[in-house]
Parts: sequence; C-alpha cells; structure tokens
Amino acid sequence: MITLYGIEWSRANYVLFTLEELGIEFKHVKTHPFEEGKNSPEYLALNPMAQVPTLVDENLVLTESMAINFYLARKYGPERLWSDQLEAEAQIFKWTFFAVAQMDAHCVDIIFQKKLVEEKDRDFELIKRAERNLTKPLSVLDSYLAGKDFLVTNRFSVADINVAGILSYARNGEFNFSPYENVSRYLDNILSRSALKRAEAA
Repeated sequence: MITLYGIEWSRANYVLFTLEELGIEFKHVKTHPFEEGKNSPEYLALNPMAQVPTLVDENLVLTESMAINFYLARKYGPERLWSDQLEAEAQIFKWTFFAVAQMDAHCVDIIFQKKLVEEKDRDFELIKRAERNLTKPLSVLDSYLAGKDFLVTNRFSVADINVAGILSYARNGEFNFSPYENVSRYLDNILSRSALKRAEAA
C-alpha cells in the first residue's frame, strides 16, 4: 500500500488531490511541516530534508510533490492524468515547471504573510512585491487559458493539479485574481473538483 506523509494544507495537498482523483487506496500519516515529528530519526531516514510530502510505494521512497505527482499519474493513471503523446507530455512538464519557477515562491510568500504571520508583524512590502511579481506570469497564463478549461489538450491532467495547487496558495492568501478572468474561471473549475474536497477533508 502507498503511504503518504504530510498534511492537507502543505504541499502534500497536491499529492492527496492526485491520489483521490486516481481512487488509489493509501495510508495517510499526518506529518506537520512545522512540528518536531518531521525531525524524528524514522522520518529523516525517508526524507533527510525533513520536509513534506514523502511518498512510499513498496520499495520506492519519493520526495518533492511534483515528482510524486508525475510518478503517480504515469504509474496509476496514464490514461486519466497523463498522456501517451510526447507533445502533450512536454506540455505537462512545461506548465508544471512554469508554475514552480515563475509563481510558487510568490504564492507562498503571500499566504505565509497573510495567514501565518500576525498582522502587526507582516512584511507588507514583501506581499506587494510578491503580488507584482505574479503579474507577468498570470498574464501569460490568462492569455493561454482563453477558451480553454484545462492546460493540456483541453482535458484534465496532472498539470492542472500542479498549477492550480500552487495558485491556491495565493487564492487562500486573498490575492485578487479578478484582473485575470480566465485564470479565475480555471481555478474555480479545478478547485471545485470533488477529489480535492475529499483531499482537503483527509
């Protein structure tokens, strides 16, 4: 059986979303990224960085949420979340890495400051800078999503889980997506899926 370490509001959320979409039976070990359990010798043997998520599937131990999602999609749901077409596969990689490289850090800065730091201690300049830095990548994504419901061949894939997962940090941090109508519509679509609701209730 697959075992996933992490909690639903961490980056493990992307993996929980994928597991629920695939309908895979798994064991969920709630490992908090800010608590001492992640520094136990047992967990460090799996993930020396003491981060979440970590996936164990038989003899495979895998860290890094996007790598885990690629693995799960290819092994357990190639016809549902992946593609056997090289061009489509390249787009899955492209949009995932685009989100990681261009938007992830800024989305994390926003939610961290808005939700985990008391207002009196917030770095408002950091928030403003993060919001400004999202302008260009969100404009690119918004243009691309015109007339599309999904990122790759206009069908749901692991790329949508990965990209929407990253953007959900900014959304939960009260970022204003209204100037990006296509992105806003896209997020409403992806983040309302029943599999994600089950993942968030895990």
